[in-house]
Amino acid sequence: MFHKYIILIRPHHWIKNLVIFFPVLLSPNVFNYQALINSVYMFVCFCLVASGVYIFNDIKDAKLDSMNIRTKNRPIASGEVSQISGYILTLLIIGFALLIAFILVPEAIYYLLFYIVINILYTLYFKYLIILDILSVSSGFLCRIIAGGIVAEINQTSWTLLIITFASISLATGKRLGQFIVNPDYLSAKWSGMLLKCILIVSICFTLIFYGLFSYDPNVISRHGSDNIWISFPPLIVIFLRYLYIAWNGKYLGDPTDVILKDWPLKCMAFIWGILIFYIFIL
Repeated sequence: MFHKYIILIRPHHWIKNLVIFFPVLLSPNVFNYQALINSVYMFVCFCLVASGVYIFNDIKDAKLDSMNIRTKNRPIASGEVSQISGYILTLLIIGFALLIAFILVPEAIYYLLFYIVINILYTLYFKYLIILDILSVSSGFLCRIIAGGIVAEINQTSWTLLIITFASISLATGKRLGQFIVNPDYLSAKWSGMLLKCILIVSICFTLIFYGLFSYDPNVISRHGSDNIWISFPPLIVIFLRYLYIAWNGKYLGDPTDVILKDWPLKCMAFIWGILIFYIFIL
């Protein structure tokens, strides 16, 4: 029975919360150990809160999930974990996350609360509405990186926020497109394939445009003490083109977490990009 609760909290999705560390990793000139420790606290809080939100969503979608071949074996949909147990677990882990944040990183607790509220509204209302569906999902990434910057006491550039905003919209849209390609009836919002494809292409283009501008911005170069940021740009282009291909064909249902964990070409390019980022910003 214990492993059903592990499935329920989805620890493999915690990889999304690594974006919290970006402000620290990309600003080594203002690095201090307290900033890293605070980022770890924030990471733990978001992992717990995200798991609580997943459970709440599973409870509300239990009936629909039980009729879908891909989700019918989820613990709550299959009846292996009761909805009452799900509610209790949700309250416990979200309450514990808020307690940690209140004690250790109180300056960022409002972003944690915002994340919780947005996701509850998403589960109850927003996922049934075109546009608000993907905007509410993508807002979680922006919330994470802003919270990461606050607890690390690092001011983030407008470029960073723009890149994360459009990248997260790309990922959220790609997931919806992947689901649409496989089974349009699975989506709560009545999306059209053409609209999803247009949003995905536009958001990827803006992500790459803003990253390119970030790479060549004299202020960014001066701040980071490196004029080699541009060398990380080509691998990022390949990464997003690969993701476009995956979402366009419904592979892994376009889910960003599954893509990162299962797609070897994308993992290789992400590794190369990570090495370049480490070389540029850390060494």
